[in-house]
Amino acid sequence: MLDKIEIVILSGFLGSGKTTLLQNLLAQEQQRNRKVAVLMNEIGQVSIDRNLLNDHTPLEEIINGCICCTSKTQLENALLTLYMQEKPDVIYIEGSGIAHPMEIYDACLSPVIAQNIIVKSIITVVDGNIWSGKHTLSLRIQKLLEEQIRYADQIVINKVDLLTSGQYNQIVEDTKQLNPHAMQHMTTFSRLNVVDIINRDQKSLLSHEKLHVTEHLHVSSLTYTFDKPINRDLFIKWLEQLPVSVYRIKGFLKFLDDVNSIALFQYAFGVPFFYREEVNLPLNLVIIGENLAKDLLKEQLNQLEQY
Repeated sequence: MLDKIEIVILSGFLGSGKTTLLQNLLAQEQQRNRKVAVLMNEIGQVSIDRNLLNDHTPLEEIINGCICCTSKTQLENALLTLYMQEKPDVIYIEGSGIAHPMEIYDACLSPVIAQNIIVKSIITVVDGNIWSGKHTLSLRIQKLLEEQIRYADQIVINKVDLLTSGQYNQIVEDTKQLNPHAMQHMTTFSRLNVVDIINRDQKSLLSHEKLHVTEHLHVSSLTYTFDKPINRDLFIKWLEQLPVSVYRIKGFLKFLDDVNSIALFQYAFGVPFFYREEVNLPLNLVIIGENLAKDLLKEQLNQLEQY
């Protein structure tokens, strides 16, 4: 009989810093000589974040669907695969940005795999800026943000360096009101010490309101693949005219002013980031938002390739 493996669930809205947290924790686990595996969920048709992980990390992916709504069976199968083939000490599950943490937790407790695992912790990453401006989001998204906090064991309030003292104090008060029992960690760049992840209380969990991707949140994704380099200035102009309902974009791009390198692109709530990559990767761009005008977006992206 194999020992039970730990499960750590990483929750949080789009662009909050979940993947950065995962990278930090994996590096620390490696230093502790612990064998780690990862299960990642993307609601897009291709996975962007997998390319940011160490090639030697055992990885299972669930793409083109949110775990909490459409892919529970896939999650069960992926966990069982990692358990049987890799026999890790711990599996980190990074849910999609619109996943409800309790839905992931429920899937982990499937009769197929529950006897083999123990859910050590549910960690929710909160982007301080997004929380401070949550009144600009739809009521459904606001509800999701609250739910992700309410059902966490530990709350990582991230990007605190960008907050005013008033915003900082308000977030601390809000999160304590929503979840007075969770541990709070104030971070920049999701720097959390792995030893601070404690075992969750073995207490009954309150019933939660299910928030499904397409039925209730109307959140969907579009994956576009570029065939050639594009003009950087025109791409930035395209970003500037996007509606506020586009929450997250990530992918790999090649620009005409630097055709010999790949740019990792990240965009969350109007703020773009470009990072130079040395490896050759498919030029896929994933767009996530509410009520996406997919045909229009495809046409606009196609036009960028014509210059």
